[in-house]
Amino acid sequence: MSHILENSLVAAGLVALFGVPFYIIAKRMKQKQQRLLKDKLFHKAADLSLDLTRYEPVNDKIIGWAEPGSVLLMADLAQPEVAVYSLAKAVKTYVLKTMKGTSVHSISLQIADAQNRVLDSLPFYQQFQDNEMKLKEFEKQAKDWETLLNAYLSR
Repeated sequence: MSHILENSLVAAGLVALFGVPFYIIAKRMKQKQQRLLKDKLFHKAADLSLDLTRYEPVNDKIIGWAEPGSVLLMADLAQPEVAVYSLAKAVKTYVLKTMKGTSVHSISLQIADAQNRVLDSLPFYQQFQDNEMKLKEFEKQAKDWETLLNAYLSR
């Protein structure tokens, strides 16, 4: 009985010794990336003389809304520039969920004009690029942004 207890304590100690530092390092790297994205977003907003009324991280991206200028900004780790989406000609937004067989291929927020033509598309999820374990979270975020923007556009 004591050998099992000793082995369990040794195994727990090794996991704590090696696992915890890797977890802490990964967590700090993620926080640093989020900080860089946020800074990138706010610098672009300042360059355009916009005040962000809402911003939210979406995986390796961050989306911001400047209501007074009716502009959406999206910063992505993979892109050097912040994408700027003007909603001046937009009439509505909707979430588009594309399927590939039985799996979700992508989730994006579509911005449409009065003729229902897509002006812009903001990606929230791409299969094989984003964590599919957070698929429901990405879909909820896209629908929240759809609700926010449609409420603004319907005024």
